[in-house]
Amino acid sequence: MAEPATEGVWGAIARRTESPDGLARALIEELESGLAVLQRLPPAVTFFGGARIQPTDRYYGQAERMGALLARLGLPPRTGAGPGVMTAVPQGYRRALAQPVGGRSAGESPASRPQALTQGFNIQLPFEQAVNPDIEVSLELSHFPTRKLMLYENALGLVIFPGGFGTLDELFEAWRLKSAGVLSSPFVLFGRDFWEPLLATLEAMTLGGVRRTVPPDVFGLVELCDDAERAIAVVTERARQGPFDEPLRELGRRVARELVEGLGYLSRLPRAVTVIGGTRLAESDPIVRTAEAIARRLARAGVPTRASGPGPFSVALARGGHQGSRYLPQQAFGMRREDARNLYGADRVHLVNDRLTHKVLLTETSRAVVVLPGGLGTLDELFSVVCQLQTRKIPSRRVVLVGHEFWTPLIDTIRRKMLEPSRRLISVGDLDLFTLSDDPGEVAELCLLPPPELAARA
Repeated sequence: MAEPATEGVWGAIARRTESPDGLARALIEELESGLAVLQRLPPAVTFFGGARIQPTDRYYGQAERMGALLARLGLPPRTGAGPGVMTAVPQGYRRALAQPVGGRSAGESPASRPQALTQGFNIQLPFEQAVNPDIEVSLELSHFPTRKLMLYENALGLVIFPGGFGTLDELFEAWRLKSAGVLSSPFVLFGRDFWEPLLATLEAMTLGGVRRTVPPDVFGLVELCDDAERAIAVVTERARQGPFDEPLRELGRRVARELVEGLGYLSRLPRAVTVIGGTRLAESDPIVRTAEAIARRLARAGVPTRASGPGPFSVALARGGHQGSRYLPQQAFGMRREDARNLYGADRVHLVNDRLTHKVLLTETSRAVVVLPGGLGTLDELFSVVCQLQTRKIPSRRVVLVGHEFWTPLIDTIRRKMLEPSRRLISVGDLDLFTLSDDPGEVAELCLLPPPELAARA
Protein backbone atom coordinates (compact mmCIF):
# COMPACT_ATOMS: atom_id res chain seq x y z
CA MET A 1 0.00 0.00 0.00
CA ALA A 2 1.38 3.43 -0.97
CA GLU A 3 2.33 5.80 1.83
CA PRO A 4 -0.22 8.64 2.16
CA ALA A 5 0.97 11.93 0.68
CA THR A 6 0.52 13.71 4.02
CA GLU A 7 2.01 10.95 6.21
CA GLY A 8 4.54 12.08 8.78
CA VAL A 9 4.63 14.12 11.96
CA TRP A 10 2.30 16.89 10.72
CA GLY A 11 -0.37 14.53 9.45
CA ALA A 12 -0.14 12.59 12.70
CA ILE A 13 -0.53 15.74 14.80
CA ALA A 14 -3.62 16.79 12.85
CA ARG A 15 -5.16 13.33 13.18
CA ARG A 16 -4.83 13.14 16.97
CA THR A 17 -8.30 12.91 18.44
CA GLU A 18 -7.37 15.45 21.12
CA SER A 19 -6.18 17.93 18.50
CA PRO A 20 -7.87 21.28 19.27
CA ASP A 21 -8.23 22.18 15.62
CA GLY A 22 -10.80 20.11 13.77
CA LEU A 23 -10.36 22.19 10.62
CA ALA A 24 -6.69 21.22 10.25
CA ARG A 25 -7.62 17.57 10.62
CA ALA A 26 -10.46 17.82 8.11
CA LEU A 27 -8.38 19.69 5.53
CA ILE A 28 -5.47 17.28 5.79
CA GLU A 29 -7.71 14.21 5.50
CA GLU A 30 -9.32 15.77 2.43
CA LEU A 31 -5.95 16.70 0.97
CA GLU A 32 -4.73 13.15 1.46
CA SER A 33 -7.76 11.55 -0.21
CA GLY A 34 -7.64 13.97 -3.13
CA LEU A 35 -3.93 13.54 -3.78
CA ALA A 36 -4.35 9.75 -3.59
CA VAL A 37 -6.93 9.95 -6.39
CA LEU A 38 -4.77 12.31 -8.45
CA GLN A 39 -1.81 9.95 -8.13
CA ARG A 40 -3.77 7.28 -9.99
CA LEU A 41 -5.17 9.52 -12.73
CA PRO A 42 -3.60 10.49 -16.06
CA PRO A 43 -3.11 14.20 -16.80
CA ALA A 44 -6.39 15.81 -17.91
CA VAL A 45 -7.75 19.01 -19.42
CA THR A 46 -9.68 20.88 -16.73
CA PHE A 47 -12.84 22.87 -17.48
CA PHE A 48 -14.30 25.63 -15.31
CA GLY A 49 -17.63 27.31 -16.01
CA GLY A 50 -21.10 28.14 -14.83
CA ALA A 51 -23.28 25.53 -13.15
CA ARG A 52 -26.35 27.50 -14.36
CA ILE A 53 -25.58 27.27 -18.08
CA GLN A 54 -28.49 25.38 -19.64
CA PRO A 55 -28.45 22.76 -22.44
CA THR A 56 -30.13 25.35 -24.72
CA ASP A 57 -27.21 27.78 -24.27
CA ARG A 58 -24.70 27.86 -27.13
CA TYR A 59 -21.88 27.57 -24.59
CA TYR A 60 -23.28 24.23 -23.47
CA GLY A 61 -23.02 22.99 -27.04
CA GLN A 62 -19.46 24.29 -27.36
CA ALA A 63 -18.53 22.52 -24.12
CA GLU A 64 -19.95 19.26 -25.49
CA ARG A 65 -17.95 19.83 -28.66
CA MET A 66 -14.73 20.20 -26.67
CA GLY A 67 -15.46 16.97 -24.83
CA ALA A 68 -15.84 15.19 -28.16
CA LEU A 69 -12.55 16.64 -29.42
CA LEU A 70 -10.75 15.33 -26.33
CA ALA A 71 -12.27 11.89 -26.91
CA ARG A 72 -10.68 11.79 -30.36
CA LEU A 73 -7.33 12.73 -28.83
CA GLY A 74 -7.62 10.15 -26.08
CA LEU A 75 -7.27 12.84 -23.38
CA PRO A 76 -9.66 12.85 -20.42
CA PRO A 77 -11.64 15.89 -19.25
CA ARG A 78 -11.78 16.97 -15.60
CA THR A 79 -14.55 19.16 -14.15
CA GLY A 80 -16.17 20.07 -10.85
CA ALA A 81 -18.68 17.25 -11.51
CA GLY A 82 -21.77 19.44 -11.13
CA PRO A 83 -24.35 20.72 -13.65
CA GLY A 84 -23.97 23.17 -16.56
CA VAL A 85 -20.56 23.23 -18.24
CA MET A 86 -19.40 20.59 -15.74
CA THR A 87 -21.91 18.15 -17.26
CA ALA A 88 -21.64 19.22 -20.91
CA VAL A 89 -17.94 18.41 -21.35
CA PRO A 90 -17.94 14.80 -20.05
CA GLN A 91 -21.28 14.24 -21.77
CA GLY A 92 -19.78 15.21 -25.12
CA TYR A 93 -16.71 13.10 -24.39
CA ARG A 94 -18.64 9.92 -23.65
CA ARG A 95 -21.05 10.37 -26.55
CA ALA A 96 -18.11 10.72 -28.92
CA LEU A 97 -16.54 7.53 -27.64
CA ALA A 98 -19.77 5.68 -28.32
CA GLN A 99 -19.86 6.75 -31.99
CA PRO A 100 -17.83 5.48 -34.94
CA VAL A 101 -14.96 7.69 -36.03
CA GLY A 102 -15.68 9.54 -39.29
CA GLY A 103 -13.38 8.78 -42.17
CA ARG A 104 -12.34 5.38 -40.82
CA SER A 105 -13.49 1.89 -41.64
CA ALA A 106 -17.12 1.22 -40.85
CA GLY A 107 -16.20 -1.80 -38.76
CA GLU A 108 -13.95 0.11 -36.37
CA SER A 109 -14.91 -0.31 -32.72
CA PRO A 110 -14.89 2.69 -30.36
CA ALA A 111 -12.85 0.51 -27.99
CA SER A 112 -9.98 0.48 -30.49
CA ARG A 113 -9.34 4.19 -29.88
CA PRO A 114 -7.33 5.47 -26.88
CA GLN A 115 -9.66 6.13 -23.98
CA ALA A 116 -9.49 7.46 -20.43
CA LEU A 117 -12.16 7.94 -17.80
CA THR A 118 -13.85 11.28 -17.19
CA GLN A 119 -12.72 12.90 -13.92
CA GLY A 120 -14.65 15.03 -11.43
CA PHE A 121 -14.09 16.66 -8.04
CA ASN A 122 -17.46 17.63 -6.60
CA ILE A 123 -18.12 20.05 -3.73
CA GLN A 124 -20.52 19.30 -0.89
CA LEU A 125 -23.04 22.14 -0.62
CA PRO A 126 -25.92 22.87 1.76
CA PHE A 127 -28.17 22.64 -1.30
CA GLU A 128 -28.06 19.57 -3.52
CA GLN A 129 -25.32 19.24 -6.15
CA ALA A 130 -24.93 15.57 -7.01
CA VAL A 131 -22.12 14.21 -9.18
CA ASN A 132 -23.39 14.26 -12.74
CA PRO A 133 -23.85 10.81 -14.36
CA ASP A 134 -21.16 11.33 -17.01
CA ILE A 135 -18.34 11.46 -14.43
CA GLU A 136 -16.65 8.06 -14.17
CA VAL A 137 -13.99 8.77 -11.52
CA SER A 138 -15.11 11.20 -8.83
CA LEU A 139 -14.36 12.42 -5.34
CA GLU A 140 -16.61 14.60 -3.21
CA LEU A 141 -14.84 17.28 -1.18
CA SER A 142 -16.03 19.63 1.56
CA HIS A 143 -13.66 22.58 1.16
CA PHE A 144 -13.16 24.85 -1.86
CA PRO A 145 -9.39 25.41 -1.34
CA THR A 146 -8.58 21.70 -1.55
CA ARG A 147 -11.06 21.14 -4.38
CA LYS A 148 -9.46 23.84 -6.54
CA LEU A 149 -6.04 22.30 -5.93
CA MET A 150 -7.33 18.95 -7.25
CA LEU A 151 -8.78 20.61 -10.34
CA TYR A 152 -5.61 22.31 -11.55
CA GLU A 153 -2.90 19.95 -10.24
CA ASN A 154 -1.78 17.46 -12.91
CA ALA A 155 -3.78 19.40 -15.53
CA LEU A 156 -2.59 19.61 -19.12
CA GLY A 157 -4.40 22.90 -19.48
CA LEU A 158 -7.46 24.86 -18.35
CA VAL A 159 -10.48 26.06 -20.34
CA ILE A 160 -12.62 28.62 -18.51
CA PHE A 161 -16.18 29.17 -19.73
CA PRO A 162 -18.50 31.99 -18.61
CA GLY A 163 -19.73 31.54 -15.07
CA GLY A 164 -20.55 33.19 -11.78
CA PHE A 165 -18.60 33.95 -8.62
CA GLY A 166 -17.25 30.39 -8.40
CA THR A 167 -15.82 30.66 -11.90
CA LEU A 168 -14.21 34.02 -11.06
CA ASP A 169 -12.72 32.40 -7.95
CA GLU A 170 -11.20 29.66 -10.11
CA LEU A 171 -10.05 32.10 -12.80
CA PHE A 172 -8.25 34.49 -10.46
CA GLU A 173 -6.54 31.68 -8.57
CA ALA A 174 -5.26 30.09 -11.79
CA TRP A 175 -4.27 33.48 -13.23
CA ARG A 176 -2.45 34.48 -10.06
CA LEU A 177 -0.55 31.17 -9.97
CA LYS A 178 0.30 31.52 -13.65
CA SER A 179 1.60 35.06 -13.11
CA ALA A 180 3.74 33.88 -10.18
CA GLY A 181 5.24 31.05 -12.24
CA VAL A 182 3.68 28.42 -9.96
CA LEU A 183 1.21 27.03 -12.53
CA SER A 184 2.71 25.88 -15.81
CA SER A 185 -0.54 24.76 -17.49
CA PRO A 186 -1.81 26.98 -20.35
CA PHE A 187 -5.32 28.36 -20.01
CA VAL A 188 -7.97 29.79 -22.30
CA LEU A 189 -10.96 32.03 -21.60
CA PHE A 190 -13.72 30.78 -23.86
CA GLY A 191 -16.46 33.21 -24.95
CA ARG A 192 -15.41 36.67 -26.12
CA ASP A 193 -18.81 38.26 -25.60
CA PHE A 194 -18.59 37.42 -21.88
CA TRP A 195 -14.89 37.74 -21.12
CA GLU A 196 -13.83 40.73 -23.26
CA PRO A 197 -15.88 43.32 -21.31
CA LEU A 198 -14.64 41.86 -18.03
CA LEU A 199 -11.00 41.90 -19.13
CA ALA A 200 -11.33 45.47 -20.45
CA THR A 201 -12.74 46.55 -17.08
CA LEU A 202 -9.99 44.75 -15.18
CA GLU A 203 -7.27 46.30 -17.33
CA ALA A 204 -8.70 49.79 -16.81
CA MET A 205 -8.95 49.18 -13.04
CA THR A 206 -5.46 47.83 -12.53
CA LEU A 207 -3.41 49.66 -15.20
CA GLY A 208 -5.45 52.57 -16.52
CA GLY A 209 -5.93 54.73 -13.45
CA VAL A 210 -3.75 56.65 -11.02
CA ARG A 211 -2.46 53.42 -9.46
CA ARG A 212 -0.88 50.36 -11.11
CA THR A 213 -1.79 47.25 -9.13
CA VAL A 214 -0.51 44.54 -11.52
CA PRO A 215 2.59 44.10 -13.69
CA PRO A 216 1.83 45.26 -17.26
CA ASP A 217 2.43 41.80 -18.75
CA VAL A 218 -0.26 39.88 -16.82
CA PHE A 219 -2.92 40.39 -19.48
CA GLY A 220 -0.59 38.76 -22.01
CA LEU A 221 -1.02 35.50 -20.09
CA VAL A 222 -4.69 35.34 -21.10
CA GLU A 223 -5.88 33.92 -24.41
CA LEU A 224 -9.45 34.61 -25.52
CA CYS A 225 -11.14 32.15 -27.84
CA ASP A 226 -14.49 31.51 -29.54
CA ASP A 227 -13.52 28.39 -31.47
CA ALA A 228 -13.68 24.96 -29.79
CA GLU A 229 -10.95 23.46 -31.97
CA ARG A 230 -8.63 26.38 -31.28
CA ALA A 231 -9.21 26.19 -27.51
CA ILE A 232 -8.37 22.48 -27.39
CA ALA A 233 -5.32 23.02 -29.57
CA VAL A 234 -3.97 25.71 -27.22
CA VAL A 235 -4.33 23.65 -24.04
CA THR A 236 -2.98 20.43 -25.57
CA GLU A 237 -0.21 21.64 -27.88
CA ARG A 238 1.29 23.94 -25.22
CA ALA A 239 0.84 21.45 -22.40
CA ARG A 240 3.78 20.89 -20.13
CA GLN A 241 5.62 17.57 -20.40
CA GLY A 242 5.72 16.44 -16.77
CA PRO A 243 2.52 15.39 -14.95
CA PHE A 244 3.10 17.32 -11.71
CA ASP A 245 4.62 20.72 -10.95
CA GLU A 246 5.69 19.35 -7.54
CA PRO A 247 5.91 15.74 -6.28
CA LEU A 248 2.64 14.95 -4.53
CA ARG A 249 4.30 13.67 -1.37
CA GLU A 250 6.26 16.92 -0.97
CA LEU A 251 3.15 18.99 -1.71
CA GLY A 252 1.02 17.06 0.77
CA ARG A 253 3.54 17.18 3.60
CA ARG A 254 4.29 20.86 3.06
CA VAL A 255 0.64 21.91 3.12
CA ALA A 256 -0.10 19.63 6.10
CA ARG A 257 2.72 21.22 8.11
CA GLU A 258 1.61 24.74 7.25
CA LEU A 259 -2.04 24.04 8.13
CA VAL A 260 -1.15 22.59 11.54
CA GLU A 261 1.29 25.38 12.37
CA GLY A 262 -0.83 28.21 10.96
CA LEU A 263 -4.17 27.23 12.45
CA GLY A 264 -2.49 26.53 15.79
CA TYR A 265 -0.94 30.01 15.74
CA LEU A 266 -4.24 31.59 14.71
CA SER A 267 -6.12 29.87 17.55
CA ARG A 268 -4.09 31.90 20.07
CA LEU A 269 -5.03 35.26 18.54
CA PRO A 270 -8.23 37.32 19.04
CA ARG A 271 -10.77 37.54 16.26
CA ALA A 272 -9.84 40.25 13.77
CA VAL A 273 -11.10 42.08 10.71
CA THR A 274 -9.26 40.78 7.65
CA VAL A 275 -8.00 43.49 5.32
CA ILE A 276 -7.05 42.47 1.77
CA GLY A 277 -5.19 44.85 -0.51
CA GLY A 278 -2.55 45.25 -3.18
CA THR A 279 1.12 45.08 -2.27
CA ARG A 280 1.78 47.70 -4.99
CA LEU A 281 -0.29 50.40 -3.29
CA ALA A 282 1.91 53.45 -2.69
CA GLU A 283 2.29 55.01 0.74
CA SER A 284 0.97 58.28 -0.69
CA ASP A 285 -2.21 56.66 -2.02
CA PRO A 286 -5.30 58.11 -0.25
CA ILE A 287 -6.67 54.58 0.09
CA VAL A 288 -3.74 53.73 2.38
CA ARG A 289 -4.67 56.61 4.68
CA THR A 290 -8.26 55.36 4.64
CA ALA A 291 -7.02 51.92 5.73
CA GLU A 292 -5.11 53.51 8.61
CA ALA A 293 -8.23 55.36 9.75
CA ILE A 294 -10.31 52.16 9.61
CA ALA A 295 -7.76 50.29 11.74
CA ARG A 296 -7.68 53.15 14.26
CA ARG A 297 -11.47 53.07 14.69
CA LEU A 298 -11.56 49.28 14.99
CA ALA A 299 -8.77 49.30 17.60
CA ARG A 300 -10.70 51.78 19.71
CA ALA A 301 -13.46 49.18 19.80
CA GLY A 302 -10.94 46.49 20.80
CA VAL A 303 -10.78 44.75 17.41
CA PRO A 304 -7.44 44.20 15.62
CA THR A 305 -6.88 43.97 11.87
CA ARG A 306 -5.37 41.03 9.99
CA ALA A 307 -3.39 42.12 6.91
CA SER A 308 -3.28 39.80 3.89
CA GLY A 309 0.19 40.78 2.73
CA PRO A 310 3.10 43.19 2.96
CA GLY A 311 3.48 46.77 1.83
CA PRO A 312 2.38 50.27 2.78
CA PHE A 313 -1.24 49.27 3.46
CA SER A 314 -0.12 46.64 5.99
CA VAL A 315 2.18 49.11 7.74
CA ALA A 316 -0.64 51.69 7.77
CA LEU A 317 -3.03 49.18 9.36
CA ALA A 318 -0.56 48.48 12.15
CA ARG A 319 0.10 52.19 12.66
CA GLY A 320 -3.60 53.01 12.81
CA GLY A 321 -4.26 50.10 15.15
CA HIS A 322 -1.53 51.23 17.52
CA GLN A 323 -2.93 54.75 17.51
CA GLY A 324 -6.36 53.39 18.48
CA SER A 325 -5.06 51.02 21.15
CA ARG A 326 -1.43 51.01 22.14
CA TYR A 327 -1.40 47.43 23.45
CA LEU A 328 -3.72 45.67 20.94
CA PRO A 329 -1.54 43.37 18.76
CA GLN A 330 -2.14 43.82 15.04
CA GLN A 331 -1.97 40.70 12.85
CA ALA A 332 -0.62 39.80 9.41
CA PHE A 333 -0.62 36.50 7.50
CA GLY A 334 1.44 36.56 4.34
CA MET A 335 3.41 34.57 1.80
CA ARG A 336 7.03 33.89 2.72
CA ARG A 337 9.57 35.99 0.86
CA GLU A 338 13.03 37.37 1.54
CA ASP A 339 13.06 39.97 4.31
CA ALA A 340 9.24 39.82 4.40
CA ARG A 341 8.80 40.53 8.11
CA ASN A 342 10.11 44.06 7.75
CA LEU A 343 7.34 44.84 5.23
CA TYR A 344 4.30 44.30 7.49
CA GLY A 345 4.53 46.47 10.59
CA ALA A 346 2.24 44.10 12.48
CA ASP A 347 2.93 42.68 15.96
CA ARG A 348 1.89 39.13 15.06
CA VAL A 349 3.22 38.00 11.67
CA HIS A 350 2.87 34.45 10.33
CA LEU A 351 4.28 33.55 6.92
CA VAL A 352 3.50 30.50 4.76
CA ASN A 353 4.66 29.10 1.43
CA ASP A 354 1.33 27.83 0.13
CA ARG A 355 -1.62 29.93 -1.02
CA LEU A 356 -4.13 27.29 0.09
CA THR A 357 -3.00 27.76 3.68
CA HIS A 358 -2.83 31.53 3.27
CA LYS A 359 -6.50 31.77 2.24
CA VAL A 360 -7.62 29.56 5.11
CA LEU A 361 -5.74 31.71 7.63
CA LEU A 362 -7.17 34.94 6.25
CA THR A 363 -10.80 33.89 6.62
CA GLU A 364 -10.81 31.56 9.62
CA THR A 365 -12.19 33.36 12.73
CA SER A 366 -12.32 36.73 10.92
CA ARG A 367 -15.19 39.03 11.93
CA ALA A 368 -15.45 40.77 8.54
CA VAL A 369 -13.42 41.31 5.37
CA VAL A 370 -12.36 44.72 4.07
CA VAL A 371 -11.00 44.80 0.50
CA LEU A 372 -8.84 47.63 -0.82
CA PRO A 373 -7.83 48.08 -4.47
CA GLY A 374 -5.29 45.53 -5.62
CA GLY A 375 -4.18 43.13 -8.32
CA LEU A 376 -4.64 39.44 -9.08
CA GLY A 377 -3.92 38.40 -5.49
CA THR A 378 -6.57 40.75 -4.12
CA LEU A 379 -9.14 39.59 -6.70
CA ASP A 380 -8.26 35.96 -5.98
CA GLU A 381 -8.75 36.42 -2.22
CA LEU A 382 -11.92 38.50 -2.65
CA PHE A 383 -13.73 35.97 -4.83
CA SER A 384 -12.53 33.07 -2.71
CA VAL A 385 -14.37 34.68 0.22
CA VAL A 386 -17.44 35.66 -1.83
CA CYS A 387 -17.78 32.21 -3.39
CA GLN A 388 -17.66 30.53 0.02
CA LEU A 389 -20.21 32.98 1.43
CA GLN A 390 -22.48 32.49 -1.58
CA THR A 391 -22.44 28.71 -1.12
CA ARG A 392 -22.58 28.97 2.69
CA LYS A 393 -19.32 27.11 3.16
CA ILE A 394 -18.08 29.64 5.74
CA PRO A 395 -20.08 31.52 8.40
CA SER A 396 -21.74 34.75 7.34
CA ARG A 397 -19.67 37.93 7.58
CA ARG A 398 -19.63 41.34 5.98
CA VAL A 399 -17.45 42.09 2.95
CA VAL A 400 -16.77 45.80 2.44
CA LEU A 401 -15.10 47.09 -0.74
CA VAL A 402 -13.19 50.34 -0.18
CA GLY A 403 -12.60 52.58 -3.20
CA HIS A 404 -15.70 53.38 -5.25
CA GLU A 405 -13.74 54.49 -8.31
CA PHE A 406 -11.87 51.16 -8.36
CA TRP A 407 -14.66 48.68 -7.59
CA THR A 408 -17.77 50.23 -9.18
CA PRO A 409 -16.78 49.46 -12.82
CA LEU A 410 -16.16 45.81 -11.91
CA ILE A 411 -19.47 45.45 -10.05
CA ASP A 412 -21.32 47.10 -12.96
CA THR A 413 -19.70 44.71 -15.46
CA ILE A 414 -20.52 41.70 -13.30
CA ARG A 415 -24.12 42.85 -13.00
CA ARG A 416 -24.42 43.36 -16.75
CA LYS A 417 -22.81 40.08 -17.85
CA MET A 418 -23.92 37.70 -15.11
CA LEU A 419 -27.52 38.86 -14.91
CA GLU A 420 -28.32 38.89 -18.61
CA PRO A 421 -31.95 37.78 -19.07
CA SER A 422 -30.87 34.99 -21.42
CA ARG A 423 -28.14 33.67 -19.11
CA ARG A 424 -28.50 34.19 -15.35
CA LEU A 425 -25.19 33.08 -13.87
CA ILE A 426 -25.82 34.46 -10.36
CA SER A 427 -28.86 35.54 -8.36
CA VAL A 428 -29.68 39.23 -7.97
CA GLY A 429 -29.25 38.83 -4.21
CA ASP A 430 -25.66 37.60 -4.66
CA LEU A 431 -24.58 41.19 -5.32
CA ASP A 432 -25.61 42.01 -1.74
CA LEU A 433 -22.73 39.87 -0.46
CA PHE A 434 -20.53 42.98 -0.57
CA THR A 435 -20.98 46.65 0.31
CA LEU A 436 -19.09 49.64 -1.12
CA SER A 437 -17.95 52.44 1.17
CA ASP A 438 -15.14 55.02 1.25
CA ASP A 439 -15.94 56.37 4.73
CA PRO A 440 -13.62 54.92 7.44
CA GLY A 441 -16.23 55.38 10.13
CA GLU A 442 -18.90 53.58 8.14
CA VAL A 443 -16.53 50.75 7.20
CA ALA A 444 -15.53 50.21 10.84
CA GLU A 445 -19.17 50.33 11.96
CA LEU A 446 -20.17 47.74 9.35
CA CYS A 447 -17.36 45.45 10.50
CA LEU A 448 -18.52 45.68 14.11
CA LEU A 449 -22.17 44.89 13.33
CA PRO A 450 -23.49 41.32 13.61
CA PRO A 451 -23.18 39.24 10.42
CA PRO A 452 -25.94 39.97 7.86
CA GLU A 453 -27.96 36.82 8.56
CA LEU A 454 -27.99 37.48 12.32
CA ALA A 455 -28.95 41.11 11.75
CA ALA A 456 -31.84 40.02 9.52
CA ARG A 457 -33.26 37.87 12.32
CA ALA A 458 -33.09 40.65 14.91
